[in-house]
Amino acid sequence: MLGPAAAPTAYGATVHSGGTSSDPCASQGLKKAEVDAALRLDHDDRTYTKVVSELTITVPLAWSLADGLLLDPRSDRYRKAMRCLVRGPAVRGLKGVETNWQEWRAGEPTVTPVQDVPALDQGSARSVEVVVRAHGWVDQRNKLRIGPWTVHVGRAKWSVRLTPPDPVRAATWRRIVVDPGGSGAVSAKPEATVGRNGDRLAWYPDAAAPPIEIRIAPGWPRAYAAQDDDPPFAALDETGVLLWWLVLVAALGCVLVTLPLLPRPDRAELRAREDLRGWALVLLCVVSVVQGRNVHLGAIGAFEDNDKWQEQAAHAPWSWLTAAVVGGILLSFGRPGKALAGTGVLLGAAAVLPALQPDLFDLDPKTFVTAPGPTDLTTAAVSAAAVCSTALLFLGSTAAVRRLAVDGGLYRPRRVRPRLRGLLAGTLIFLVILGVCYAAAAERDWNRASWLSPHIDPGGWLPGSTSPFPDDPGYGAWHRAELRSNLLWFTHNVQNWWCALLWIPSGLAILGLLRARAETTTDAVVALRGPAGPYRLLVLLLFPVMVALNIGEYTASGALSWVWFFAYLFALVGLLRLASGRTVGDKQLEKTGEPLNRTLRVSHRLVLLDRARTYRERHAQLRRLDQGQADDATVQRRDLETRLTRLHRWRSSRGSRDHLPHDVSVVDAALVLGPGDTWWENGVRAARLTQPVALPLTAGLVWANQLRGEALTSTLHERLGLPDVLLQFLLWQVGYAAAGMVLGALWHQLPGRRGPTKAFCVALAYALPAGLFAFGNWALGEEQTGLAFAVAAMLLVLTLTGILMDLETFREEHRYWRGRIARLYSIYQMRFFSVQVAWLLAQTAAIATIWQFLAETGGSPLENSGVSQTP
Repeated sequence: MLGPAAAPTAYGATVHSGGTSSDPCASQGLKKAEVDAALRLDHDDRTYTKVVSELTITVPLAWSLADGLLLDPRSDRYRKAMRCLVRGPAVRGLKGVETNWQEWRAGEPTVTPVQDVPALDQGSARSVEVVVRAHGWVDQRNKLRIGPWTVHVGRAKWSVRLTPPDPVRAATWRRIVVDPGGSGAVSAKPEATVGRNGDRLAWYPDAAAPPIEIRIAPGWPRAYAAQDDDPPFAALDETGVLLWWLVLVAALGCVLVTLPLLPRPDRAELRAREDLRGWALVLLCVVSVVQGRNVHLGAIGAFEDNDKWQEQAAHAPWSWLTAAVVGGILLSFGRPGKALAGTGVLLGAAAVLPALQPDLFDLDPKTFVTAPGPTDLTTAAVSAAAVCSTALLFLGSTAAVRRLAVDGGLYRPRRVRPRLRGLLAGTLIFLVILGVCYAAAAERDWNRASWLSPHIDPGGWLPGSTSPFPDDPGYGAWHRAELRSNLLWFTHNVQNWWCALLWIPSGLAILGLLRARAETTTDAVVALRGPAGPYRLLVLLLFPVMVALNIGEYTASGALSWVWFFAYLFALVGLLRLASGRTVGDKQLEKTGEPLNRTLRVSHRLVLLDRARTYRERHAQLRRLDQGQADDATVQRRDLETRLTRLHRWRSSRGSRDHLPHDVSVVDAALVLGPGDTWWENGVRAARLTQPVALPLTAGLVWANQLRGEALTSTLHERLGLPDVLLQFLLWQVGYAAAGMVLGALWHQLPGRRGPTKAFCVALAYALPAGLFAFGNWALGEEQTGLAFAVAAMLLVLTLTGILMDLETFREEHRYWRGRIARLYSIYQMRFFSVQVAWLLAQTAAIATIWQFLAETGGSPLENSGVSQTP
């Protein structure tokens, strides 16, 4: 189909390749084209307003560049022809290389040859129909270019203007449609005609493109979210995140203040207290350095204007300094050996020197991110600073986590100090994986933004042709400049990503002290029932620190992040307060009135289990008697009832004869103990039981939040999106383990006779703040699908964990039953077993419904892709 005239592959200049140097798009050939344009603003169920554009151009094949549309999208002839249709020869930005970072496309434009289409003047002619679909989000108070439209974002009102490229401006525009969304339009110029087929605002000019402008007054949540990078909103966002960490430090401080008032602890507990005190100070310093810098950048509006990307580069080198400081603090807390300390000093020097003395390396961030580029020495210095600062951050974090885990007895290493070679090898592997994923995402994002730029350097033009951009360094130079820009911001991005993970060592510090306390407790009642005083507060703090969802943002602002810390804490405290006096352990013996939790001891376990088994056997005989199926005619119901009454005989803690509470069976009393001898063992057992149960639900949550619909697009283009997929999988599992730990540690203080009922209390504490957040989302019109899935998943995981805890309590009977279901049927008996099965089926149906809904919808917005396990 293509003749010799189409052979040249240069982007540009000869008449045979399409156009002249003065008019490279041959605009005269596009006057007979026909254009339809549509724009839709979607404000509903999302944080940022989504702008969707669809441009349909029917191009006559008489246009000299039309044949290029039928080529491979990777060819320069295709890029030139498509650029003339959707961008025009007038370049906005980087001369021959143009990038539009705000515009996203679900796929390549659709190019369809059309046969026997009536021409505009006479006869019939062939043509090509090109459909270009693009979308973007109004997430900054700036200009947003989506297709042939430009959205000017103001504080309270937005204006949408039709700004088509010059080559198609004079074509025949048949239909122009704008759907301003639920907010409606304040004004429209020129006046819109009556829409056809339900169109909101429509124009049918059948002439050149009219100067259309629509003014929109969006709802305040969308208008506020669009200013999240502008001061003071950006500073409020970062301040809210900083306050969350400061609230945690203050809570740990309250615990540490009250600890000296308790009896003198042993050596292990003293070490755990010292670790918690030291970590609280380290956490205060680290978040002050990292988040303090982010607050400063938000206050000065460092990222409010996309066009000032060169000036913004000046802020990147300071992240090397902050990362080195933070890494050094963490490494010092980790008590490194001489070799590791010396390595940290060398890494810190290599990271800090280019930041403090950039002139030594001829480093100017503004020119470093532009073409043609700096010297090799400058690039090497920036690379070394980025790698060394990140490596020091990783080494310091590893050392700090290792100290908390080892001193707290949570991990027993073979060596007192880790091998430096092992640490360096792990750091190198970590950096390589992180760097490869980071570079792949940067390359993918660059290809998306520069998809219409010519992939030819100035020296690659055909002999005799003239480059329309003689001063431009070329695509390759700008491509390398973009990679250097990503290298410059590498430490900044990794540091912010890493800082959100500080809740893990915070939880380890809490768990280490709780474990030390559990091993030193001599009071049998306290050891079984649970910690008291400041240690009980530590158990409660695990809930907002390690279990809670990251639901701190309304209108893309984390200003209220710290509020959710108290919401989760008070939800659990409030439910425990309501349950006080209503648990099985609070039931009183019939004669002495002594609470059951003061009477029961771990030493009673064998007696209770034996009586519980006898109790179930006698009840089975009673059921057969009621059904007329007695095994022996001499068995009388009265005898069975007498034997059952004897099983309820008990002694109080003072040795006096008594009976179990009238509404508490020996099975209930046995289940109160749980599978462990102490509250710590119950917590550890429950945490372990959550892991296999949670695996499929964790995979579903990761898919829903990061691998579904538009969330997948965000994951593939975010610089740390791919590593975050694996990280989020691990973090959800850690969160479920922490939820199991809370369930087991509070086993005796939770209401209900059986595990699923106890689990419901913890799940309800998890769901109440999420429900409050969902109500706020509903009021503001924001997306919340992933939230419902997360709450339902937590409820199912804890319910199954509660059932497994009851099975573990009677684990000695495992040899007498064919499987767990039969044993569970015997433990729960008919009535209770049916209720638990119905409860599980209801939860499974709810999760299946949510899953089906997620699979059928296209996904959440790019910037609000769901909840995560990272505070």
